[in-house]
Amino acid sequence: MKLAYFLSTLLCSTVVTSQEQDAPNLIVIMTDEHNLRTIGAYRDLMSNEQAFPWGEGVKVDTPHIDSLAKEGVLFNNFYAVTPLCTPSRASFMTGVYPKFTGSSWKNHGKLRKKIRTFAKEIISSSDQYKSAYYGKFHLNGKSLSTSDFGDPNRKFGFQDIDYQYNRGHWKYFEETATNLTAYEWDARQKFISNGRNEEDYYATDFLFQKAIDFMDKKSQNGKKFAVMLSIADPHDPNFVREPYASMFSNLQFQLPKTAEMARARKPGIPEWAYLGEGSMLTDSSGSSRDIDSNLNFALQQTFGMIKLIDDSLGKMLDFLESRGIKDDTVIVFTSDHGDMMLEHGRVNKGVPYKSSAQVPFIIRWPAKIQPGKVVETPYTSVDFLPTILGLMGISTQTTTHGIDASSEILGDQIISKNENQIRFLTDSKGRDWMAAITNRYKLILSASSPWLFDMEVDPDEILNFYDDPNYADVVAMLQGPLIEASKKYKFSINKKSFIANTPSCKDSIDEIENWQGKVCEDVSSSEFSGACQVWDFVQNSCPKTCGQCCSDSEGEIWLFKALRTCADMTSDIRFCRQEAAQLFCPKACGLCPQ
Repeated sequence: MKLAYFLSTLLCSTVVTSQEQDAPNLIVIMTDEHNLRTIGAYRDLMSNEQAFPWGEGVKVDTPHIDSLAKEGVLFNNFYAVTPLCTPSRASFMTGVYPKFTGSSWKNHGKLRKKIRTFAKEIISSSDQYKSAYYGKFHLNGKSLSTSDFGDPNRKFGFQDIDYQYNRGHWKYFEETATNLTAYEWDARQKFISNGRNEEDYYATDFLFQKAIDFMDKKSQNGKKFAVMLSIADPHDPNFVREPYASMFSNLQFQLPKTAEMARARKPGIPEWAYLGEGSMLTDSSGSSRDIDSNLNFALQQTFGMIKLIDDSLGKMLDFLESRGIKDDTVIVFTSDHGDMMLEHGRVNKGVPYKSSAQVPFIIRWPAKIQPGKVVETPYTSVDFLPTILGLMGISTQTTTHGIDASSEILGDQIISKNENQIRFLTDSKGRDWMAAITNRYKLILSASSPWLFDMEVDPDEILNFYDDPNYADVVAMLQGPLIEASKKYKFSINKKSFIANTPSCKDSIDEIENWQGKVCEDVSSSEFSGACQVWDFVQNSCPKTCGQCCSDSEGEIWLFKALRTCADMTSDIRFCRQEAAQLFCPKACGLCPQ
C-alpha cells in the first residue's frame, strides 16, 4: 500500500510538473484609442479605399505588430463591448458585461473589488506564475495624480503593480530610489536638457522597458510570467518624442469620404452619430479635402505615437527571441476602443461605427497557433477572459458572459468564420444605443429610427437597410436576441426607451432635394418658416415638420422595461412624456392637430 501510494504521488507530481512546464508565459499589450486602419495587418485585409481614408498612401507602417499576425492569428471582427475606456477595460479584464463589473460601467468608475480577473485566474492556477501590470489601469475610480501608483488593496490578481497608475495620459515618468512621478507633455524641457536622454523617460519607452526587465528577471529565475502592459498612446494629447514627432511631418491628411458625406448629409446620418466637435473644418488654403493644419499636426503626431509603439514592440520581440522563450510566450495585442480619426466627421469614440467600436486583436503563440490565421467570426471584450484561459489550458469556475474562442484559434482553418454567431455592444452613458453584430451585419437600436448596416455591401457604414424587404430575415435574426440581451445583461438603454421599428411619420435625414445645404431641421427655424407652404419639395422631404403627416406607427417601442405598441400609450401617463413615444405614437399622445 505504501509503495502504491508513493508511486501514485510521484505520478501526480510528475504530471503537475509537466503541465506547469508546458504552461506558456503571457503578455497582453493594450493601447488606448487605436484606429484599425493604422495597422498594416488590418489594412492588408481591406480595399485601398478602406485602407487609406485620409488619402492614398497616407499611412504608418507597423512591421512588428504585423509580424504578430503573420506568425499568429488576427481577429477581423473583434469589438470593444462598449467603445469607452473604463467599461471596455472592465469587461476585458473580467469576461462580464459592464453593468456586472461595479461602477466601472461608467467612465472613471471603480471595478468591483472582489471580482475575479483573468490575472487572478492565472496566478490561482499555478504558483509558477508571477504577474505584473504596467501602465494605465482606469478601473480605480476618479483618482488622478502624478504619484498615484499601485493601490495595494486593489491588485485584482496582479502581484506587481508598482508601475500601474489609474488615470491620466502622462508623457513622462521619473524614478528615483524613493519616488516615481508622472509628468505631462508641458514638462518636456526637463527631460531633454542637461544631457538627459528623452527615451529613458518617455512613457511608452519607459513602460515597455520596465515590463521587459520584469520578464527577464522572472524567466531567469525559472518562473512563468503574466504581464499586462497598458500604453496610454495613441490617445490624445497628440504629442510624441523625437524623432517620431517629425517622422510624418510631410503627410497631408485629407478629410475622409465619409466625413464629407456626413457634413453634407448626403446621405443623412443616424441621430446617435451626431457630429459635435467632429464637424471638421478643411483648410481653406488647400484643396477641398485638405484638413485644418492643427488637425493635420494632431494626426501626424498620432502616427508618430503608433510608430513608437511598434518599434517598442520590436524590442520586446527581440528580447523574447534572445532569451529563447519566444515559442513559449503568448502575446496578445489589442486596444480598449478605436478612434474615429475624422471618419464620418467625428473624432474620439462612443459610437458603434467600425472605427470607434472595432479594435485590433491579435494573438501569437508559436508553439500552438497556426501562423497567418484570420478569424472572421465576431467577438467582443467579454470573450477575452474565457478565450485566454481556454487557450492556456486553465480551468475556471468563474461565471462569464463570454465565449471561449480557443477552439477556433487552434482549429485547422486558415480563415475561420461562424456566420451565425451574434455578439452585442452597449453604449455606456452617452447617446443611448445598443447593437447586435455578426461578421457581416450590424443592427443598432436607439431612441430614433433603427439602423441596419450591411458591412459587406456598404463597408463605409452609410446606408440603412433596416426597411429593405430583402433584409427582413436579417432584422428578425438580430432584433429579438438584441432585445433579450439588453434585459439579461442590463444594458443602460434598457432603463430608458428605444424604437424597435421605423416610425410611420418621419422626416428625411438627407439634404433636402433641390435645396443645397439644407435639411429638415432648418425648416423649423424662423428664417425658413414659410418653406413648407412655398415649396412642394420641402413638404415631400419633411412631412412631419410640415405637418403633412401625423400618424401612429406599426410595431413596437421599448418603454419602462417592456415592449409596447401605440395602443398602450393611454394606459400610463408616463409613456407619452418620453421623446421616443412622441416620435413613434404622435396621434396616441395627442400631438396631432384636430
